Amino acid sequence: MSTENTIKKSLMERVVFETKVRYSRSQELVFSGLSSDLSIGGLYLRTKPRLDVEDTFVLSFSLPSRGKEVLISCNARVAWTNFATGRCKPDYSSGVGLQFLDLAHEDHSTLSRFVESYSVSKKMSIVCAWCGNHMGMRKGPLGKTSHGICISCFETFEF
Repeated sequence: MSTENTIKKSLMERVVFETKVRYSRSQELVFSGLSSDLSIGGLYLRTKPRLDVEDTFVLSFSLPSRGKEVLISCNARVAWTNFATGRCKPDYSSGVGLQFLDLAHEDHSTLSRFVESYSVSKKMSIVCAWCGNHMGMRKGPLGKTSHGICISCFETFEF
């Protein structure tokens, strides 16, 4: 397999990862949504506010790395949409596929290690990103912590 094919494959490899994602076109108005999956090249953002292909903004989210949380922040663009009309992936909730545009080298390395360490035979702890309550275990890198949103917090989440 050529290096180019390896790079393309690794950019496309997605792992299940739920976390709160903040995104903004300007510093005055910040939105938040939830991720569903993640790759070295981007993530799927569950969101109800309508975003269009080619929209760009700054986004940030936390990623567990070496026993601590690392804030990943970069510019991103909407690569594809998945809303009520013209749904690409009916099994996904409403949202958009985002492509990272200018991921810092260190953030790229952290993200790459996270994706590569993900294994369906291993379990990771899941904690609510908002209230911190433990939510059980899920497939993922052994000994790592991921985030989700518990039912109580989800019910208070405003779209």
